[in-house]
Amino acid sequence: MATRGQSARVWVVDDDPGLGPALARLLRAAAIESVVMQSSTAFLERLAREQPDCLLLDLWLADGSSLELLPRIHALAGQLPVVFMSAEPDVRSCVQAMKDGAIDFLEKPVADGALLDAVIRGVARGRSWQEARASREAASRRLATLTRREREVFGLVAQGKPNKRIAAELGTTEKTIKVHRGRVMQKLGANSVVDLVHIAQEAA
Repeated sequence: MATRGQSARVWVVDDDPGLGPALARLLRAAAIESVVMQSSTAFLERLAREQPDCLLLDLWLADGSSLELLPRIHALAGQLPVVFMSAEPDVRSCVQAMKDGAIDFLEKPVADGALLDAVIRGVARGRSWQEARASREAASRRLATLTRREREVFGLVAQGKPNKRIAAELGTTEKTIKVHRGRVMQKLGANSVVDLVHIAQEAA
């Protein structure tokens, strides 16, 4: 996946033999890497191996409606910014696309400025999703180092409960809770209750 400082990667999936390459040239002129594919089959096969920062997807491909691809896209790549394009957009398709998570729906012929604006927004949103996902995974890995009892103490501390209350709820002594709390802070690299709350939120 792309990260900050790397060139954005955009995939163009359109079976128009002239439009796909034209869009690729426009994107490359804006310093955006691009790959052109003409079928949903080729696209899905590649998506199973790697992921772009944003996807430009024609509404109607030779092998069917691209709206039907969205569940498979989400299954393979999770959150992926999708910008639909169509020469004959209709309200139902636009509404369905946005409802299913598309970030924009452009009518062909698309003005260069409008297309680049949609792509830039898509790339920014995609990278934001990637960063959030990386934070969740990192928090989950740290939480996995805790014992069952430490995990219980962590949850109650993150709720803002004092040691005395936690000891009462868990049926142990306040001194024991202080020991568990210290180990939790050390394992998670936390310096305060605020840090623990942030980790809990990231892992949620």
